[in-house]
Amino acid sequence: MATSAIDTVNIAGNDMRLHTARPDEPGKKPAMIVIQEIFGVAPHIEDVALRFAAAGYVAVAPELFHRSGAGTVIPYGETDRAFGERGKLSNDDIVADLNATVAYLKSQPDVDSANIGIVGFCFGGFVSYYSTARIPEIKAAAVFYGGGILPRPGSPADAPRALDLTADDVDAPMIGFWGNDDGGIPPENVTTIESTLKAKGKDYESHSYDGAGHGFFCNDRPSYNETAANDAWLRTVTFFAKHLK
Repeated sequence: MATSAIDTVNIAGNDMRLHTARPDEPGKKPAMIVIQEIFGVAPHIEDVALRFAAAGYVAVAPELFHRSGAGTVIPYGETDRAFGERGKLSNDDIVADLNATVAYLKSQPDVDSANIGIVGFCFGGFVSYYSTARIPEIKAAAVFYGGGILPRPGSPADAPRALDLTADDVDAPMIGFWGNDDGGIPPENVTTIESTLKAKGKDYESHSYDGAGHGFFCNDRPSYNETAANDAWLRTVTFFAKHLK
């Protein structure tokens, strides 16, 4: 069982809400940072945090769109608005938010601050990947269909390639989950991510699913794929148990 609450931290004058879920059992626990999709901390993301709490983690989902107002959640069909919100965030903003979240976790008496992991979905998958190169406290990361690690198909030839800029700095074990029918992250991008990280000696494993598209883990979206989601969840729990427990 698990309980949940909302806490707040301040970042450069802006309050950022943290949706925090805790196991009922006493004692110090490893921590999990749960990063939202491009649509905000929707009920599905809150549910993921509760699932991690039930698995024995103090789980926290920060509202990365806090600069637009507390509780900013965008309906799944409003992708243009969602991309607009994401576009307001610089990588420096993301690092500031992650550092504040880590500091919050380290201040909690029930958190084993030597064992902090991160999981992210969609935009959050990019954040999860990026954290392994910029946030030294992150000890393991799960990336679900992380957009922005490589440019989307049709992007300008000179579009930034986050993978090239950060791969050398990746400093935590990582697991990636991808849908082979994801139009924004084609299999060739997934292959490039894997080959680049492994060529640099990084601890990375990758899993791709036929018949699964972008957002396949979210049971509130039309793209939900139950078979892929269940397999990915089991692998995720096993991965973090290995690296954080």
